[in-house]
Amino acid sequence: MQLNEFLKITELLDVLSGRLSASLNRLLNRKFREAGLEISSEQWLVLLSLWNKDKVTQQVISDQTAKDKASITRLLDVLSKHDLIERRPSSTDRRINLIHLTERGKELETKAMGIVRETFDQAISGITTNELIFTREIVCKLLKNLSIQPTAN
Repeated sequence: MQLNEFLKITELLDVLSGRLSASLNRLLNRKFREAGLEISSEQWLVLLSLWNKDKVTQQVISDQTAKDKASITRLLDVLSKHDLIERRPSSTDRRINLIHLTERGKELETKAMGIVRETFDQAISGITTNELIFTREIVCKLLKNLSIQPTAN
């Protein structure tokens, strides 16, 4: 293998190993802090799930965010502590808790999503729509090859 080939593979592995994700998460976390929002990018992902559909089970959130149950429990504990969500028993099955956004959690959406949009705009600056579509197709193929279903948009 030539050095040039190796460098291309290394760059691909960097992206696949999470370097892009980690950089994006660090930037989001910094911008949330600077804006006075007491949430992390991981907590935002849970809130995003609830902003799309409130009053769901922890399992639904776990499925939508591709995070394991233990991680979701920890994230929900922190969000509850900050009065952004509440756990309430289901009216049809007492064994199940439904996760509800509080008023404070609902009010956070506009500001948080503005920060996310600004951050994603920064990330895709200089990239054409066709390049973004092509990249998405490639990532979906990679996930399919690994038997991981991409999350729905």
